Amino acid sequence: MSKIIPDKQTAAVCGLLCNACGIYIATQENNTESLKRIAERLQIPVEQVRCNGCRSDVLSAHCKTCYFRECADKKRIAFCSECNDYPCSQLKDFQSKMPHRVELFESLNRIKKIGWENWYAEMVERHSCRSCNHLSGWYDFACTKCGNSPSSRFVADNFDTLIKFKR
Repeated sequence: MSKIIPDKQTAAVCGLLCNACGIYIATQENNTESLKRIAERLQIPVEQVRCNGCRSDVLSAHCKTCYFRECADKKRIAFCSECNDYPCSQLKDFQSKMPHRVELFESLNRIKKIGWENWYAEMVERHSCRSCNHLSGWYDFACTKCGNSPSSRFVADNFDTLIKFKR
């Protein structure tokens, strides 16, 4: 993997790294089979699945209606951790609903402490395969490029939480 340049388009307002999202990955790879599977699982048309990142013009159905994007825009902030109400009840609820959000508050606190560009570099490293440096998704237990397991430090550190969702 070549060095990924920090791209605010894929640094989500809520503290997630879009690059590790299955929808984002399938969109970037133009993987129509993955996009179809995701659309079936979410029970939405495949056209509503594609996404180029939280701050892009091409957003999945979920990201188009994201409370945090709208809230941050109204408050003229870039990340939830810049808000006077951080962490709000909506963010706490959001964090608790999906396993890949387990490190959300650590991420947002890190953005506040070291800046989004440094956080971005850390997250890319955290979500990359230790063997081949391929960036992996939140629920990729084995690297999709070389097969190394676990696929990343994120998956290794959160395996027990993530596996419950995959069952």
